[in-house]
Amino acid sequence: MNKQIFIILTLGIFVLVLGVLVSLPNQVLQSIHSTNSLKNNLQAIENKIPTQAGKNVFLRQSNNLTKKVDPELVDLDSQIISCDTNVDGLSSFSHTIGGSCLAGATTLSSTKGLYLGGQCCGVLTDTKEYHRHLEALRKYKNIPDMVLNPYKTPIALAQKWISYDKATVLNAQEQAVYDKALSQSKEGPCCCQCWHYYVNKGIAKKLIKQDQYNSKQIADFWGVSDICGT
Repeated sequence: MNKQIFIILTLGIFVLVLGVLVSLPNQVLQSIHSTNSLKNNLQAIENKIPTQAGKNVFLRQSNNLTKKVDPELVDLDSQIISCDTNVDGLSSFSHTIGGSCLAGATTLSSTKGLYLGGQCCGVLTDTKEYHRHLEALRKYKNIPDMVLNPYKTPIALAQKWISYDKATVLNAQEQAVYDKALSQSKEGPCCCQCWHYYVNKGIAKKLIKQDQYNSKQIADFWGVSDICGT
């Protein structure tokens, strides 16, 4: 009797092990298929990003096409990522603009629906910090032509503030406020002297000259108008 039980148990274990071994190839194939499907989907998204800098940002966010990326980040990656200060080139027929710390120059087939974007020196991963800054910028919404989302700056608005910066000279008292703001802020108008630097410089000049902002107020504005990624 014990021998019969032993044989039955042995056969049962054999069948169980055989079933596991048979199912393993299917599980492996499903895993491979899932991985390939994700990579193909991510590759398709990358192909639609218009600048090489944006593609490089997306590759880092997706860990080289191995994990999903927040659609909001994909949208920001798909803007015009550049350090170039000559944004007037985007209004020309060729739509050419210089590169960033992450990639070289880009010629766009069209600028329709696109904004000047951030992440020219670093990759954005913390959307919570991004939304905190957007909320903080709402306090400036009543200021005409204020950039309320610096990661998506309208080209015409960038051109306006860069031109304003070039055309506006602060008097000695105003310059002292500006210089003090530089010492009080973490990075000044921006972390590098890109188009955004001169946009924020122009806005600061306006806020000092026309709205009598003090140095701390200017430093606070620059602090929440960061586009360098986190």
